[in-house]
Parts: sequence; structure tokens; C-alpha cells
Amino acid sequence: MIAASVGIGAADNAYKAGAEACADALENLPDKKADLLLVFGSITFDQDKMIEGIKAIAPDTPMVGCSTAGEISTEGLSTSKTVVIMAIKSDQMRFHTAAGHHILWNSRQAGTDLASTIQYNSRNYASSALVFADVISGGGEETIAGMQERLGIHFPLFGGAASDDLLFFETYQYLDGKVFSGSAVGVGFSGDYHVAGILSHGFFPIGLSHKVTRSQGGTLYELDGLPAVSVYTDYFGEEHVGELREGLLSNLAVNYPLGVFLPGSSDAIIRTPVFVDRKGAMTFTAAIPEGSEVRLMISGKEEGLESAETAARNLLASLGGQQPKAVLVINSVARKKMLGLDADEEIHIIQNVIGRDVPMAGFYSYAQVGGPYVDRVPFHNGGIMIVALAE
Repeated sequence: MIAASVGIGAADNAYKAGAEACADALENLPDKKADLLLVFGSITFDQDKMIEGIKAIAPDTPMVGCSTAGEISTEGLSTSKTVVIMAIKSDQMRFHTAAGHHILWNSRQAGTDLASTIQYNSRNYASSALVFADVISGGGEETIAGMQERLGIHFPLFGGAASDDLLFFETYQYLDGKVFSGSAVGVGFSGDYHVAGILSHGFFPIGLSHKVTRSQGGTLYELDGLPAVSVYTDYFGEEHVGELREGLLSNLAVNYPLGVFLPGSSDAIIRTPVFVDRKGAMTFTAAIPEGSEVRLMISGKEEGLESAETAARNLLASLGGQQPKAVLVINSVARKKMLGLDADEEIHIIQNVIGRDVPMAGFYSYAQVGGPYVDRVPFHNGGIMIVALAE
């Protein structure tokens, strides 16, 4: 048996919102008790008080989650002062929570520590995992690479980057009643179950291909030996590129991100520029390796909604006929901006495919983890990751 239920807390008081969401999530579970809580909370809350409210209702239940740029639930999209909790109970699964800290100092070691703890707690029986990582203080890709070194190249790993509602200042990670920052938290799954995760983005390439001639971490300095922003000035003109410098995650960046084409892969990994400096260097929440080929990408509301439906249908196909018992949606904050008032429609489309009675929770993230890869688990911007658990 795998049972899941979703609760929402929308009170002005952080403690009350956490308690309300937890009680709501437990209400429909057998014995009103859970084996795991997945928690996604608005940055507007006092994070410690919110978690204290959850602990007051379920003091001994393992929990894992993070702060968001918007919360997603079975009820649809919640955008202001909410906490969404998915409570899971199972007599055939086991859940193994863990953390890796100090991403600022050593991102890869944080991932290795997280993965090692999952395997230790599960006695090496964990067969898939979820991860929620900070990307503001360090390299999220390096954190995932550290996990993969410990877990193996074919270990199913899904997740996303914690968010702070486009402030790009500090994100928070939740683990077993505690709040961290600059960390990666996760949960390993073991036992008898099925898991599937599908990533879709709906973007298509336009214009010429460019080679990355200088980059470091999440900063792209040069394309074809020219300032990185030239890919936008050449296509749109200097008068339109100004908005890339005026604010964080501009509409131009959201609708026309870069696509990175890696050797051995036919699809692009999306990279959405967060801001551009005066010298034309662009900053991202994930790295673009030197030597890689990039192109401008384009999408719109219609393509975005179609990609959500495609992801949901592919998810069901990946489960091989098994009915999902719990669905997690890790969506891009860039998609939220692109879809605007149609963001709720995206959630309804997913529900129409997987079933409106399937418990669903999630959040808008700065990056998405998982999907097809060649030699490492990919880190995406601008995508939607849907993960399902089934018996």
C-alpha cells in the first residue's frame, strides 16, 4: 500500500500555516499518520516558525523540502503565503532522509555527504531519491555530480533547486524539523515500488549555433570570443536587450533562453539568464561548460502547455500501466512567468492526464534535476519535471 494526501496552509501566521497544512495532509491518511512529509513553503513565512507548526502536528515524522517561488498542489497553483505538504504512508516503502551542508565551501562534497548518508541510513537499499538543493551559494550541478559519484551513474535521481520568489538572495532547505540554508536535502526510497520522472520544456532552437569560449561556474562570459550578451544583441538589437540588465529574470530571458547542446544528446538543456552585467557577461543558476554549443531558444504559452501535457502522458507510459499514487511537480519559475495567468491551466492539464484524484504537490524552482542524460544527471532551467510513485 502507498497512500498520499496533500494539505495547504494559508494563514497569516507562519506557525498556524504549517500546523494547518500538516493537519490537512494527515486527515485522509490511514490512522492519520505519515511515514514522510514533503514540505514546500513560501519565502514570506518565518521559516523556523512554519516548521515548528508542522512539528507540533507530526513531531516524529521525517520531513524534507524547501522554500519556493510558488507552491503547487492538487488544488492548483498557490502563489501567496502558503505552505503545501504531501504526506505519504506505505507498508511497502521505506524513506531515508539526509542532508549535505556547506555548498558554498564545497558543492561536490555536500552532494557526496548527502548521498552517503542516504545509503548509510538505507543500508545501501535505496533505489531512487529526491533532492532539493541550494543554488544561490554554490554550484548545484556540482552537488548533483557529488551525489552521482556515490550513488552511481544509473541511479534514478530527481529534484529541484530551492527558490526565494525571485529575490536570488537566500533559499531554505527543510530536514526532519530543522531549517537550513546553503545545503542540499533529500530522501532515498527503498522497498517495493515504482518511480518515474519525466522532464519537458517546450523550447525550440532559432538562429545560429555559438561556441562557449569563456565561462566559469554559472557565469557565461564569451560566445565565439565576443561578450556573451551579443547573442541577444545580434538577434533583437541593443534597444531590446536593455531589459536583460534592468531586472532579474526578464521576459526576454524567459521567452528566449539559451539551449545547450551536449555531445551525444539530441535535445537541449535550457539555461535562462538571471541577469546581465555591464560588460555583457550573463549569470545563470547552472553552468554552461566551455566548448559547448548553444543556440537561442523560443517558446510560448501554447508550446509550454503542450509540453506539460506531453510530460504527463510520457509519465504514465513510463509507469507501464501502474496508476500513480503520488505525483510531484517541480516546475520552473521561468515557466510561471511565461505562462502568467495560464499557469493554473498547466496544472489542470496535468491533472486531466494523470487523474484529478491523484494527490499532487510541488513548487516553482530555480532549476530542475533529472531526465535523459549521457554521463551525468542533468540540471535544467525552464523545464517541468513530473515525478510519480506507484505500487
